[in-house]
Amino acid sequence: MTTILVTGASGFVGAHLLQRLANRPDGQVRGLVREPPPCSLPPSVECVQGDLNQPETLAAALEGVQYLVHAAAITADHKEPYRGAYERVNKAGTEHLMRAATVAGVERVVLMSGLGTRPAPRETYMATRWGMEEAVRQSGIPFVILQPSVLFGDGAPFVSALARLARRSPVLPLLGGGGIRFQPLWIEDLVTCVVACLGDQAPLGEALPIGGAEHVTFQQVLGEICAALHVRRLLVPLPLGLAGVQAIVMTAVLPRPPLTPAALELFSFDNATDLDSVERTFGFTPRGFCQHLRERGLET
Repeated sequence: MTTILVTGASGFVGAHLLQRLANRPDGQVRGLVREPPPCSLPPSVECVQGDLNQPETLAAALEGVQYLVHAAAITADHKEPYRGAYERVNKAGTEHLMRAATVAGVERVVLMSGLGTRPAPRETYMATRWGMEEAVRQSGIPFVILQPSVLFGDGAPFVSALARLARRSPVLPLLGGGGIRFQPLWIEDLVTCVVACLGDQAPLGEALPIGGAEHVTFQQVLGEICAALHVRRLLVPLPLGLAGVQAIVMTAVLPRPPLTPAALELFSFDNATDLDSVERTFGFTPRGFCQHLRERGLET
């Protein structure tokens, strides 16, 4: 019998993954949360409390665990709650987790990262995401690192934030001119990839950039969202420098800013990879973003 621990159990990826793993017949599934139980996880999932920044809480959660799926992080769409929080939670927190996992005898780690992750200057968001990957690579535990493009599906933060903006504002900003390419991946397709990484044919020792069935520009993403909402909006190019100033101001005054400086870092490169990235490694064709919105509308 295999025991799987999923960190970030109440987050977007963690919650969808646990719904898929909940009735796994060949083992036990645990979800790591920061708040004391009870928690809103599937009934068959054991809820365990722990905090990446309190290493003493991790040993009990990892006891008897063979496979660890690490999906806990402060993502770029979230305002940094205090200076240095991205590094403290993402990088240092992952280092704490990997040390505890090594002591516990964990046999495999699957890390949720992001497409385009690379070394970056200290105190940038990208540096903390790279730090997560490095902590996993250097742990000595067999691993798979998944690097998806932006996600869509029920409650996806990227699409939800843009949809909220499109509902409220008659003018939408085309960040960087709107030409940056994305390759949106359906959350359920990502979950299928994670589950495959827990199987016997897992591509161990690799960092895998993955994306959906099509490349779309940021302008196309906004256009599809507006069409799904049945609204017409004026799309206006916004240089990244000016967007950066606005992001700093909004982050300073709003509890949930629509744009953060961390998120803007992800507009400095094409968030896309090979169109056959999922099929080549996992053997299935992922769902397309545009077709999904046209058939099912917005799931936000």
